[in-house]
Amino acid sequence: MDAVATLIKILAASTATDLFTRGDYKKEYLKYLKTVHPDVCAHPLATKAAQQLLDFKKKMESFEIMEDDAGTYTQTDAQTFAFQGDIDFLKQSLNNYQRLMRLNDAASNHFKKYLPVSMTLENDVLTVKSREKAVAFSGLTLEQHHVTWIASRIFELTAWLHQVGFAHLGFNPESFAVLPENHGIILLSFYHLTPLHQKIQTISGRYLHWYPPITLDEKRALPYIDLCLAQRTAIYLLGDASGNGVKLKKTHSEALIDFWIAPHEDAFQTFDDYRKLLYELFGKPKFFVLNI
Repeated sequence: MDAVATLIKILAASTATDLFTRGDYKKEYLKYLKTVHPDVCAHPLATKAAQQLLDFKKKMESFEIMEDDAGTYTQTDAQTFAFQGDIDFLKQSLNNYQRLMRLNDAASNHFKKYLPVSMTLENDVLTVKSREKAVAFSGLTLEQHHVTWIASRIFELTAWLHQVGFAHLGFNPESFAVLPENHGIILLSFYHLTPLHQKIQTISGRYLHWYPPITLDEKRALPYIDLCLAQRTAIYLLGDASGNGVKLKKTHSEALIDFWIAPHEDAFQTFDDYRKLLYELFGKPKFFVLNI
């Protein structure tokens, strides 16, 4: 790409992710800068483009330190996240992860693809590793055709958790990462995992407004809670951080948004109904390359 085309691309970008991918933005920044820096580019808009490029780079850097229920976490490489903060919460997440990893039935061994490959606590840092490149949901906005398959994975994961007798109770943008290369997802944290229908001990204070009223009314780990949080997470990925979704009806499939807004109480039925809806709306599943 020549200097003029690069300038046009940079100045036409409205968000940092129009130019950069989360995993490689530092290399991409240097590549662009070598083309449009005023020292090497005589175009009158070179200075403006270089400044916009720097502003977008700073925006990408802001994604590197993320906050969750325990404290903060960072992505230290393409497959690794480091969590720090409330040590009791970190230990709880590790213990709950280990509870799930000890399940050895056929279904659980299959669905462990949605769990980290390892989780270790050392020097008050909880290190979480994915099998492959992962990008946290936090701060992420994706196109509808990507969010549809991500939501499908979340519903499928929810169905498995409920099958083995647990509610996660903490689905939100900070508890998930997407695996863009194979269209997968993984859970990053397990702070609030509770046996189904048992008394709730903790929920996410950061996302208290996402929980249905029944959460505080009954204080039991109900399947409906996970499904509600899963749906709000999908809405978040479409660009509505409130998780409400109503405003998205103007720009996205109304039938899809209606499904994510409506109450659902059984994870297996919800997953089945959702897959049928996707087929009705979009036909046979298609693979869309996800570059982030």
